[in-house]
Amino acid sequence: MDDPFFRHHDPDVPLQTEAEQTPQPELQPCPGTDANGRRRQPPVWFLLPLLCICLFQVAVLVPQIAHLNIGPGRLFGISDHQDNTHAARLNRAVSGTPRYPQDMVDRHIEDHVTVACTIDAQGHSHDCLVQEGHYAELNQAARDYVVQASYFPAMRNGHPVSSHYRMHFNFLIPPDH
Repeated sequence: MDDPFFRHHDPDVPLQTEAEQTPQPELQPCPGTDANGRRRQPPVWFLLPLLCICLFQVAVLVPQIAHLNIGPGRLFGISDHQDNTHAARLNRAVSGTPRYPQDMVDRHIEDHVTVACTIDAQGHSHDCLVQEGHYAELNQAARDYVVQASYFPAMRNGHPVSSHYRMHFNFLIPPDH
């Protein structure tokens, strides 16, 4: 046979099996250790982005949590107000925008109007009065808006309360008119 691995066996000689020699793998240090066997630490530059993300989240979330008076803000004594009250706010998503009377736009009349009222614990306005304004039509448009608008009531110690509210309007003609 032409097989280079084939060896002729003499039947009078006992058969000896050769132990196959497999190369032993060279021992390598653990991937998490250095040449001296100490555990490798990640480089400092690897931790820097993680630190920046954490600091950003703390800077953004802690004031928001403190405003709600829950979580770490409460533990650290962070609050917007000493007596834990928050003023009433306009619900812009529901209220829309005030109407600028078209005849006032046509006559190029501008004015600043201030309306004061009371916002009850349910977020409804009452007793709305114009405090400042020079034109009856603009005053009425501002008052109508404040009356029909929706509000988030003032909060004191986590409970809605009635409060005074003042809204300022700047009726200004857009530059393209």
